[in-house]
Amino acid sequence: MKSEMLMAIVMKGQAEGVMAAARAAGATGGTIAYARGTATSTIMAALGLGDSEKEVLTCFINEEDEKRITDSIASLRKIKGTMLCSGYGSGDGNMDSKWVLLEVICEEGYSEDIMAVARKAGARGGTVINAHGTSTEDDVKFFGSPLIPEKEILMVVLDSSVADKVIDAVASMDILKQKGRAVMFTLPVHSFRNLG
Repeated sequence: MKSEMLMAIVMKGQAEGVMAAARAAGATGGTIAYARGTATSTIMAALGLGDSEKEVLTCFINEEDEKRITDSIASLRKIKGTMLCSGYGSGDGNMDSKWVLLEVICEEGYSEDIMAVARKAGARGGTVINAHGTSTEDDVKFFGSPLIPEKEILMVVLDSSVADKVIDAVASMDILKQKGRAVMFTLPVHSFRNLG
């Protein structure tokens, strides 16, 4: 039995309803993170008006339950957002996919710059989750306690036709070349739906 990652990015206050629909169709549980959508207009971003509050529900489901669970979520009429499933799909091991999920974990304050570069290369929009790193022995200490760096996780779903161009553009940024400041990875997305 193969597991897949189901992710729903919805407006603030809607993830619990999405999880209830998923659970009713066979999902066992998930995790909700608070996030924000990225501004699509430079003027709106400069004014601080373009970002919107989001919630990101992530759960792992069995491959054979995917259609039933995603159909249950898609039937919710008042939910606004997107939903994707990442995994191999169809059990054939085929990594070819129409979409790619690009994730960049970076120091706090850099996600907008990274998103601007991604957008210039062909990406449309993204979602940012605030997070923090884990302490290590090498971390700077303040009164004996490690200072844990604040992080951001930028997630962008890309059409495969622009994925390589966007990935190359983001990878060329200085922050991605400096150890410990950012890391980028991709996951294949075999199903993607707009909700609402």
